[in-house]
Amino acid sequence: MKILLNQSFKAVELGDINPNTTVLEWLRGNQFVGTKEGCASGDCGACTAVVGELSSINNKTEIQYKTINTCIALAYSLIGKHLITVEGLSEGNKLHPVQKAMVAENGSQCGFCTPGFVMSLFAMYHNEKTVNLPKINEALSGNLCRCTGYKPIISAAFIAFSEKKQESLDFYERNQAQLIESLTQLSGQKNISLNFKDGNKNILFDAPSDIATLSQVLSKNPTANIVAAGTDLNLEITQSMKEFSHIVSVNRVSELKQIDETDTEIKIGAAVSYEEAKSILVKYWPDLDSFLERFASLPIKNWATIGGNIANASPIGDMPPVLIALESKLNLRKGDSSRTIMLEDFFISYKETLLEPSEFIESILIPKPSNQDRLITHKISKRFEDDISAVCMAMNVKSKESIPHSVKIGFGGMSGIPQRAIELEKVFLNNWDKDALVSAAYEALDNEFTPFSDVRASSEYRLKVSAALVKKSSLMLKGIPVEDLAHYSELQSS
Repeated sequence: MKILLNQSFKAVELGDINPNTTVLEWLRGNQFVGTKEGCASGDCGACTAVVGELSSINNKTEIQYKTINTCIALAYSLIGKHLITVEGLSEGNKLHPVQKAMVAENGSQCGFCTPGFVMSLFAMYHNEKTVNLPKINEALSGNLCRCTGYKPIISAAFIAFSEKKQESLDFYERNQAQLIESLTQLSGQKNISLNFKDGNKNILFDAPSDIATLSQVLSKNPTANIVAAGTDLNLEITQSMKEFSHIVSVNRVSELKQIDETDTEIKIGAAVSYEEAKSILVKYWPDLDSFLERFASLPIKNWATIGGNIANASPIGDMPPVLIALESKLNLRKGDSSRTIMLEDFFISYKETLLEPSEFIESILIPKPSNQDRLITHKISKRFEDDISAVCMAMNVKSKESIPHSVKIGFGGMSGIPQRAIELEKVFLNNWDKDALVSAAYEALDNEFTPFSDVRASSEYRLKVSAALVKKSSLMLKGIPVEDLAHYSELQSS
């Protein structure tokens, strides 16, 4: 099981390791200790590294670099990929341009978080030709610093790019052709199946490369744990100290990583990441741009998959309410058989879905909007990004001559499942332009939902803020300017 590591063109063997081993554990166990463990949950960014994958852009093969949280990514999920850590940036005594900029701008104090920031800057250095404050903020999202403050780190980003034309190409730019050749050789690793034995322990790992093989593996092993990115499921390993006896990774299944569209719908494979899906989603629903910015930090969006976010059935997952409002469907597969269901019917109760043993999500089907459709989304959370929602709301409005005639509303955080608000939809159509909308919306929500109280919000707060979001949505439909205070605060604080 091989990967490329840092500046070596020769593949590195991951070794005979427990399939539950994270990338961070593997790195530190092999003395790559620049990558730190801060939270073991993908929240702080101290463990940030960069993964390179082959990508075809305009019929040209390139390496696409992206940041990930190594603390919640499994080591075997990197098979056939290129892993770059902070140890792989400098060349001898010559620092990488982003490292030099951090030194020049005093971007490090205690230094614990510094490797993560450096790796985020490194990925941006490769992926962007020019930068501005919003791009820098997004690249650094998920990297937390408690002592230096962010101003010198942001200054380092600007400095690195301002001097980029004067700098010679770094190792990865100079040697891209040879790295592509090495990765191409590694891509020959097809269906992977192994058995890890340690005393009485017997742990299985499968990573199929095509959907037919995936179906066969799951048919024979209906109790296996399906892992895409694992940004949620792997927390059971890092936080609850759980060990899965059989892991089936789907992140190498080619059919699950495709995005297709017809004249009427968009088809997104279940293993497509949020960052990969972003461009086509924003193309048809521009308002999703700001929502996805708040959805999660960039390392999470680079790794987390849409199918995984649905399958884990979290009541506070942000994308299911949006997809419910968009009247999306799911293609489910079991063996050689497939079925299509409405997404809103997929969730039964807390963490329980319609999936049968051995069945998995193959793709998500989203109807394309008409010119009169408007998608409005809201996320209420204490932090701008890198935070779980107290309430997530999505409203898909179809209008004729600026008058709503149909609406679909999805909520997260208001019950034990992501749920459509059918009663609220009727109330909205009857009261969308009336002063009584807030009180009518509150009553409908109170009848239709039983919100829970937790550390993020009380039940009553969730009801009241949701009713207020309905009113805010109506003002937006009328074209009345409504300031996005969360976004405004983020820009002001940067």
